[in-house]
Amino acid sequence: EAFLAAWRARLATETVPAATRAAAMRAVNPRIIPRNHRVEQALAAAQDAGDLAPFEALLAALARPFDDDPRHDAYALPAAPAERVCRTFCGT
Repeated sequence: EAFLAAWRARLATETVPAATRAAAMRAVNPRIIPRNHRVEQALAAAQDAGDLAPFEALLAALARPFDDDPRHDAYALPAAPAERVCRTFCGT
């Protein structure tokens, strides 16, 4: 809460329009990152079922991580609270 209050106070002193600030942030912060639960799903599908489609879909999303492509919306979401990620993929 303290951070949010300080951040809002700082924003109130800036002259940069909110849309300009948001565009600048989107230009340097990818929307899509290789989240462990998505990597694990793709690897499990390939290993367990020989299905490379989830891997190819993840790869397509990661190829353009700054785009706002609605086809890749699911890859921008964090893991659900009940979803357990059992591995960490250091290469990502």
